Amino acid sequence: MIFHVLSQHHWESCEGTRQARGEDVPPLVERQKWIEGNDKVKVLAAYGYQTEHRNYAIVEADSYAEVQALFRSHLRRGHVEVLPVNDMIATRKESGDWGK
Repeated sequence: MIFHVLSQHHWESCEGTRQARGEDVPPLVERQKWIEGNDKVKVLAAYGYQTEHRNYAIVEADSYAEVQALFRSHLRRGHVEVLPVNDMIATRKESGDWGK
């Protein structure tokens, strides 16, 4: 299954902001480890919109629970939305309608 993931946090809960204030937060290399996915979730695309403290991702997994587990660290910082989506390009090609 393919999922669209949106995660957003407030600037005050941003670990980059907290780090700039001198707070102890995990290093960036650890905070962004989710971008590589894991054995159960393949990250197909990952984008950041830093002005609004948002991350967008397209991921592939067998279940919603696997995606939720990958983004667990985001849940304590703000809103996370995981939506199952259809690959409309693949569907159009499979139906034989591509290029018509």
